[in-house]
Amino acid sequence: MRFISAVFCAVLAVSMLADTLPAQTPAPAQSSSVTLPLTRYEELQKSAENASATVIDTLSMAGTFRDHNLTLTFAGRSVGTRATTTVISGAPDLTLSGCSGDALIVRSSKGVYDLIALAPSFTLRCDARPSGSDRIRMDVAQSVLAVRSSVADGELVPGEDGADDVRGYSLVRQVGGGSETLAATATGRYLITLLPDTTRFRYVIQIHNPNRNTSSLLIHLVSGEHLQQIDSAAPYEPKDGSYVFAMPPGDSTITITGELQGTTFTPPVEASLQYVVVESHPLLRPAMKSAAKRLSTGETGITTQYRGALAFEIGPRERIAWTVTRLEALRAISYAVRDVSHTLFVPANGPVLGESNLLLDNQGAPEVVLPPNPEPTFVSLQDEPVLMTKNAAGELTVPLSAGQQHVIVQHRQGIAHFSIVFAQLQVPRLPVPATYTNVTVRYPEHWIPVWQSFATRGTTWRPETESMIAFLLLTLWLERVLAFVNLRVRTRVIAALFLAFASMVIPVLLWIVVLGCGAVTFLWLAAQRRAISFSRMLAVGAAAVLLLVLAFFYTSMSKRAASDYTNSVSPVARNLPAGVPVSTETVVTDSVAQAPPPPPSPKAAPRSEGFAFQGLPAKFELPVGVQSESFSEQLLSPERPQTITLVLLSMTLVTWAAIVLALIAAWILWREHATIKESVRGRLAEATAVAPAVV
Repeated sequence: MRFISAVFCAVLAVSMLADTLPAQTPAPAQSSSVTLPLTRYEELQKSAENASATVIDTLSMAGTFRDHNLTLTFAGRSVGTRATTTVISGAPDLTLSGCSGDALIVRSSKGVYDLIALAPSFTLRCDARPSGSDRIRMDVAQSVLAVRSSVADGELVPGEDGADDVRGYSLVRQVGGGSETLAATATGRYLITLLPDTTRFRYVIQIHNPNRNTSSLLIHLVSGEHLQQIDSAAPYEPKDGSYVFAMPPGDSTITITGELQGTTFTPPVEASLQYVVVESHPLLRPAMKSAAKRLSTGETGITTQYRGALAFEIGPRERIAWTVTRLEALRAISYAVRDVSHTLFVPANGPVLGESNLLLDNQGAPEVVLPPNPEPTFVSLQDEPVLMTKNAAGELTVPLSAGQQHVIVQHRQGIAHFSIVFAQLQVPRLPVPATYTNVTVRYPEHWIPVWQSFATRGTTWRPETESMIAFLLLTLWLERVLAFVNLRVRTRVIAALFLAFASMVIPVLLWIVVLGCGAVTFLWLAAQRRAISFSRMLAVGAAAVLLLVLAFFYTSMSKRAASDYTNSVSPVARNLPAGVPVSTETVVTDSVAQAPPPPPSPKAAPRSEGFAFQGLPAKFELPVGVQSESFSEQLLSPERPQTITLVLLSMTLVTWAAIVLALIAAWILWREHATIKESVRGRLAEATAVAPAVV
């Protein structure tokens, strides 16, 4: 028996061990995949691809104020993701609760409710609890397309549109029975504008409705108004020639604009306070026939467009009338010319190039008209090139804007090029006198301006001080050298003058003359070594100084022509009084124009700036020249001919004249060559005779 019990216990233990081994082995990991139907997966994919939007087709109000069972029902549609959409704002006295349907309503802040759609098409119904018992005021967002009301004892009154694209609505409780209905009060502000061709009006009527429901307001236009526009949030309808407005509770505004046919005005509404402002165009002068109470324009709260408006305070049935007198406008200029700067360059060959800078103050002129002579080649307005056009008379027309205008006109005109030129150059002349007129004429090395004049000013050519000193010193040196070789006074003076003049014009001849005079001077020094004295040493120093002056003159002549105009201050700016606005455009252009423009980079690609008109003119760069002359006039009359008179001498003629004078001087010296030869031999003999004694 004991053996059987032991066997049974052993079998039971083995079976229990077999049951516990599978439980201790780790279970295999389960996969984290989710199985969805194909249609549901496609819907999820489309919701991520489409734009997300929620639209409430209808916001319906139902129930009654009496039974306190008001409800709001939202019916709409939604696409895309579940976005939060604001539906109601500005309703701090409204509480929504007990909502049921396919959407959620969320209160984001006080008086602001957001909606979250839970289905593509949804309907959400909520209980509405106003804090009072007679009114619900709320602003409906633009996502709500329509608002409807079926409240039995309430009236839905639409309000005005707000600044945040919301529309105000008020659900006002209607109280039946013997409640007293008060009349709406109005304040009228009427603006009448008298124009040369018509009379316009603008009526602004502010209404206050103290009732809980809408109140009718009658507006009767009895002054011959031709109505054009009515701006009002309240509904209205025409009735027997008048307009009946259903004014909502509270404050609202009606704005009426149009044209007035007659010359009288009667208020269109019975208001407790009414203001009338009559303003007129500057060409019209109204004369009032009524004895209405006069006010200042600032007391009326009406904004006027023209000066000299007349303001009145009138009663409900008071009538005002006026007559209009048309004034004759005096002849006046439409633009003023502050500064005109003309710069002209007279080349050695070809037409005369010019540039005119006009600074205008425009107050109403549509364009500025310039004569066709000189011929314009470029026009710019405010530093932008404009298309050159002309009127029927062939005059150049430049369109203007209001305010300060800067016009640049480049032009050219031909002159006859001879050795001596007599020319009259034209400049663009405006029909309005300029406060300051500045003229600058530039020349290359080819011309010597003998005479220049503009308006009342003229100048003649005069040699430069350095050139005159160098010419006199060279003449004196030549005269002393020729006196050393025993030439007669008349002969040596004529030869010295001719050679000095030719040397100042021809550089090669100058070096020849200096070398020849230097050789004779050293011969004179060798002959005078025995009689060295202070006076002779002083003469030697003077001769050395003369050589240095001539060398300096020769080296600085070429540099002076290029640097004189650049380093000098504009003569026009020096002559004008302090504080006068001077056009700096020409000065800046001149200073910039000294340096040659950099060569175009081969790597620079043309910059694309969009569409540009291809017929615009090109602006040329006016050369600086080596010499110039400037003139300045103040308030120059436009009737006076504005021409520049020039008498020019060509350097070609001067060079040929110098060659002729040099040949004459050479012929004079050749004629006296025997005397010169004998004198030189004698001087050499004296120098050689003195040498042994010195040794």
